[in-house]
Amino acid sequence: MPRRTPRSWPTGDRKRFRTERLAPVILYFVRHGKAGHHSAAADDDERQLTDDGIAALTAAAPVWRRLNLRPDLVLSSPLPRALQTAELVMAGLGMSGAPVVDDRLRPGADWPDFARAMASHPDGRRVMFVGHEPDLSGAVSLLTGASSVRMRKGGVACVDFPGVPEPGGGELAWLLDPDLYAT
Repeated sequence: MPRRTPRSWPTGDRKRFRTERLAPVILYFVRHGKAGHHSAAADDDERQLTDDGIAALTAAAPVWRRLNLRPDLVLSSPLPRALQTAELVMAGLGMSGAPVVDDRLRPGADWPDFARAMASHPDGRRVMFVGHEPDLSGAVSLLTGASSVRMRKGGVACVDFPGVPEPGGGELAWLLDPDLYAT
């Protein structure tokens, strides 16, 4: 009988993924900064960061640097508020290049979507996801076994794994509330 792969595992060559992922993996989850008011209208996807949102994320950079936040890959939702957040994070950390936009991180994403996006970049050991709620807190809860995680706009969570990121296998190393770097 063929062995079934758990939904949470990325698709693709499992053997290659497993052998390349034996080193520790760190996942960062960043909720986009403050954006205009939410609406049910079709143009809600076009919301941009507000001036306050940009200022708060810019003010966060020294905190992120003190924590030695150093992703080697930044994956972002394609929505403008998330992409702007990813760009500000990268600029604040002194990273070159641009975030990798991945359509799987649109609102409504779950852990299998995040895992597939990460699997498209098998060399990533410190991967940052920039996206939306409740997607991010749901992924952090699932990966750590926490009963509840609250990620406010501009918040960052760090989850450590001894190897392959799997549900229940991660440890919440830290969770930054954006009040720590409020302007």
